[in-house]
Amino acid sequence: MIQMILIIMLGALTFLPLQQTWWQRKDFKIWIPARYFLGLLYGAFLFYAGLLDQTWTLITAAYVPIIAVWLIIDNSVVYMLVRSFRKKQAAAGASIGIVVLLVSVVFFMIQPLFLADSKYEIAGGEEVTEEDLNPVNEENIPVVPRSYAEYRADIMMGQLDNPAFYNLGTTRIQRMDESLYWITPIEYDGFFRWVRSDAVPGYIIVSAENPREDPQLIEAEMNYVPSAFFHENLERHVRMEYPDVVMLDTTFEIDDEGNPFYIVNYGHFTEFRRVAEVDGIITVNPATGDMEQYEAADAPEWVNRVYPPHIAEERNDWFGIYKQGIINRFFGREGLTQPTGWGSDDAVTGIVDDNLQLSWFTDHMRLQNEGEEGSRSMVGFTMFDARTGELRYFRDASGSLNGRTAMDLAERTFRRDDYVAGTPSLYNIYGTYTWVVPLMDRNSVLREIMLVNARDENIYGYGETKQEAFNAYQLELSSSTDEDVVPGEFTDLIEDTFTVQRVYHWDREENITVRLWLEGEDRIFTLGASSHPTAVFIEPGDEITISYMDNNESVQPIEELEFDVSQ
Repeated sequence: MIQMILIIMLGALTFLPLQQTWWQRKDFKIWIPARYFLGLLYGAFLFYAGLLDQTWTLITAAYVPIIAVWLIIDNSVVYMLVRSFRKKQAAAGASIGIVVLLVSVVFFMIQPLFLADSKYEIAGGEEVTEEDLNPVNEENIPVVPRSYAEYRADIMMGQLDNPAFYNLGTTRIQRMDESLYWITPIEYDGFFRWVRSDAVPGYIIVSAENPREDPQLIEAEMNYVPSAFFHENLERHVRMEYPDVVMLDTTFEIDDEGNPFYIVNYGHFTEFRRVAEVDGIITVNPATGDMEQYEAADAPEWVNRVYPPHIAEERNDWFGIYKQGIINRFFGREGLTQPTGWGSDDAVTGIVDDNLQLSWFTDHMRLQNEGEEGSRSMVGFTMFDARTGELRYFRDASGSLNGRTAMDLAERTFRRDDYVAGTPSLYNIYGTYTWVVPLMDRNSVLREIMLVNARDENIYGYGETKQEAFNAYQLELSSSTDEDVVPGEFTDLIEDTFTVQRVYHWDREENITVRLWLEGEDRIFTLGASSHPTAVFIEPGDEITISYMDNNESVQPIEELEFDVSQ
C-alpha cells in the first residue's frame, strides 16, 4: 500500500509544468495545485481502481506520454496568452513534446514487427504424432457444454435465501473426486448487494460427464471475491500484497477436500509489455483472505490450470502465423496456419487424459485471407498443457474435418429440431480421431451427444446419453470402415454363442432396439431391429450366436446375429 501511494504521488509530478512561465506568473501558478491533484486522480485510477502492476515498464508507458502532452499544452497556452513570449521558444518546447509523443506512437506501432521470431520461440510447438496423444477414459470425456452447465447453475440459484442479491461467476471445468465438473462461484450483484450481504453463500457444481447428474449447491461463506468492493475485492486484496506481479487471470477452484480457493495466475511482461510470461499462481482463501504464492512448477496437485486459456490462445496464434518470421507472414505464407473459428465463446477448450490432466485444445486450418470463407478441414491440432505450458502439434491429423465442419454436420443432422452445436472437442476414440459435439436447443438445454469421425463425415453416431452415443458410433464405425480394415483394429472382435435369459423391446420412433440379458454375462447386449429384423422374435431360452467388439462397457452393442427363428 505504501509503495502504491508513493508511486501515485511521484507520478503526479509529471502533471506539473516544465514550462518556466507557469511557475513565474500568478495567473498560471494558481492552476498548479489542480494539476497535481489531477495527477493523483490519474495514478489512483491506474493503480487502485485499475489494479495495474507497479513495474517500471508500466510506469514508463503510463507517464511518458503525459509529459509529452503537457509540454505541447503548456507551450501553446503560454504563447497564446503571453504576448511577450516568443513564437520560436514556444515552438521549441511544443516540438519536444510532439517528438516524444510521435516516438512513443511509432515505437508501439513498429515494435511488433520485430517480435515475430521471439513470439514463435516462446510459443514453442513440438510436432508429435497420434502415438503421443495421451489415452483417455471414455467415462471421463466431458459431454456437457459450458452453456448447459450455466443454465443448470442458474436454476440452482433459486435455492438461495436472497437470490436477487447474487449473480453467477465464471464457469470453469476441473477435476473433483476423479471426475470432471463445471464449477461456478456465486458473486455479488452490484455494490448495494455487497453492502447488504455478509458474504457470498457458496458455489455450484454441475457434472461435465453426465448430463443427468443433479447439480449441487455447496454452501461456503466467501468474503474475498472478484465482485466485492474496496478491501474485499479479490484482485485488490492480492495487489496490496503483491504490487509488482502481473495478474494474468483469476479462476475459482476447489481442493481435494472441497475447500474453495481463488487462483490468481501471475507472471511478468517481456518485450516492453508485448509478451506475457507465466511465473506461477497465488492461491487465495476466499473466507479468510489468506494467500500463498507458488512458482509454476511447485503448484499444488489439485490446481488444474497454471496457464490460463487466453495465454494458450495467444501462443496458438503465434505458433501458426510466425513460422519463418515476419516476412513469410505477409509474403511467402509458407506453412502458415491459424486456429479454426468455432463461432463460440471458447477459442480453446479443455481436454483431459486418463489422469484427468487438463490441456487446452484447438484445431488449426490453413491461414485464410481476410473475408475468405473458412476452410472445412484442419491441417493439425494442438494440445497446450495447462500446468506446464508445453504446446504439442499433431500434424498427422491433416486432412481431417475441422471443428467447425463437425458442428455444421451435427446441426444439419438435427435441422428439424433446430439444435445448436456446442464447443467441439477431439479425442482418439476406438483408435481414430473423433469429434465429440454436444447439441442443445435454443434454451441451452442439452438434447443430444454426437460423435463424428474426423476422417469421414459419413461415420457418426448420436444419442441422448453418452452411452447411447458411444454405442451408436461404435456400431457405425465397425460397419462403415474400408474393406481392408477389420473392426478388430479398433477393438477386439468376439464371436460367441449364448442362451437368452431376458428380452426387452424398446420402441424408438422409426426403430426398435432389442436388449438382451444373456446367461453368464453381467452386462446388457443391444441391437437394432432395422439392422437385424429377426431380433424382434428372440425369446427367453433361445440360443443365439453373436459377434461384438468387446469394450468392457455395461451396455454392449451387437454387430452380427445368427438366430434360427424356427427353434
